[in-house]
Amino acid sequence: MEKKRSNADAEQFLKSVLDTLPMRVFWKDTDSNFVGANNLFLNDLKVASLAELIGKNDYHFTLNKKESEAFQRDDREVMESGVAKLGIEEPQSIKGEATRWLRTNKMPLTDKHGKVIGLVGTYEDITEQVNYRKEIELQALIDPLTKLANRRKLQQKIDLFTGECAGLLFIDLDYFKSVNDSLGHFIGDLLLTLVAARLKKIALDKGGLVARLGGDEFSIFVPLENHPQYQMKMAKLAGAVIDELLQPFEVDSHVLNIGASIGITMMTGKDAEYTKAFREADMAMYVAKEKGRGNFQFYNETMRLETERKHLVQQHLHLAIEAGEFSLVFQPQVNTQGDVIGAEALLRWHNAELGMVAPDEFIPLAEETGLIHKLGKWVFESSMETLVRFQEANNIHPDFKLAINVSSKQFRNLNIVSEVEHAIVSRGLSPNNVQIEITESLLIDNKDIAVRSMLKLQSLGVSIAIDDFGTGYSSLAYIANLPIDKLKIDRSFITDLHLKSTNRKLVDTLVNMSKSLHLEVIAEGVENKQERDVLIDLGCSQFQGYLFSRPVPADKLIKDFLA
Repeated sequence: MEKKRSNADAEQFLKSVLDTLPMRVFWKDTDSNFVGANNLFLNDLKVASLAELIGKNDYHFTLNKKESEAFQRDDREVMESGVAKLGIEEPQSIKGEATRWLRTNKMPLTDKHGKVIGLVGTYEDITEQVNYRKEIELQALIDPLTKLANRRKLQQKIDLFTGECAGLLFIDLDYFKSVNDSLGHFIGDLLLTLVAARLKKIALDKGGLVARLGGDEFSIFVPLENHPQYQMKMAKLAGAVIDELLQPFEVDSHVLNIGASIGITMMTGKDAEYTKAFREADMAMYVAKEKGRGNFQFYNETMRLETERKHLVQQHLHLAIEAGEFSLVFQPQVNTQGDVIGAEALLRWHNAELGMVAPDEFIPLAEETGLIHKLGKWVFESSMETLVRFQEANNIHPDFKLAINVSSKQFRNLNIVSEVEHAIVSRGLSPNNVQIEITESLLIDNKDIAVRSMLKLQSLGVSIAIDDFGTGYSSLAYIANLPIDKLKIDRSFITDLHLKSTNRKLVDTLVNMSKSLHLEVIAEGVENKQERDVLIDLGCSQFQGYLFSRPVPADKLIKDFLA
């Protein structure tokens, strides 16, 4: 009797201890049926007494069958292995309660012989921690400004895609930078949120994921069925995006107009990989930009080859000046009497690996990378060295001018005037023998900066010519008040001039209006006598082109024309 009382007292003492613990405690037999628990555990399961718990298992209290199966599976692992399983994080759904998350520890129970006779478990409710963690993880996938998916979420979506076919749009906003620069980042951010809303609306019925990649770059990922029309669907979507973003935006009393250039790549579930897809769509987007913005382009293999070529040229370009790979050739400019009254300095680049690289290929890269300033300075210094040699010749025309091309990016260099002056004066040359050639685009993109520099150069005595006139956006009326000395009529208007009446009328107008503005006119690209004769009839008295000479090294120009 005393022994029974002692056992009962021990059990009561143990129960009191378990009930005071700040954790849920339970124990089960080898069939995973409950055989005991403390009050916290009973309260959690909404069980009125221990009698209602004993003999039952997880299936009686957990609403979700998969959750119960997971609990039972854990029980078997612990009892079969005899090894504790700690820190198990699993959800549990019980009647009348929202799904909660538990962190459970399960340890095997053994008899005095070491035989497993059940298990004891404890758990704590970690629902708040899990929800907080999920919120943090969710925030890590969301762009905080627009509330769209971010780059990381897009990457997950693409890398996990296993469907038949999908398309990716890479959207870069046109003219957004000017909004930020002129109105500030606050207005720019408001505009981005409106752009996001429009993109989301367009993509909603396509089942697409809209993401902001950063800055003014967005993306739309669209799963598709693999059939012959899938590219057309992406083209329609891209067209809809462009049309929608061309519509004015009202932002804080401002009416703003932007646009978009879009690159598109297609993929299947077998080859869907974010890095590859992003690279391809990015290439296609840049091609769209180069074609004039406001359009879309599909990625193709040619773009990859061109991009690889671009990177290769760019690598060699950085070393080309120090390696002495650049040289200058000079194309004579003549008057109606055939006198050489000037020459245009033209840059050439020969690389041992690449061969001859055309200026149309490497000049844009030099501008893009900022090397144009260093390269432009080399061109000017080398041109002045050559001008010294020209002036030492016996037969140089008194009004001879050496024309040097200067890009719009060079004109943004605030030191350009002082650099030009130093290159001329340090060699004892006269600025009157130097002519700077600029393009019409410079007058459109950087008018204020350009005009200030042009006026300073003119004050030194350097003359200013507009190259390729007629191919840009400016008109004679526009340039009437600009510091210009000469117009170069683009070769596209000169070719077959004697056969094209429209070109003849246009050139006639340009020559007469230039004279009324007291501007000199020179025609470039003159290749035959018929073109020259028509130009003379129209009153043009200066010419440049293959009829007179191809671009030649300085030694040959001196020998053939100035000696």
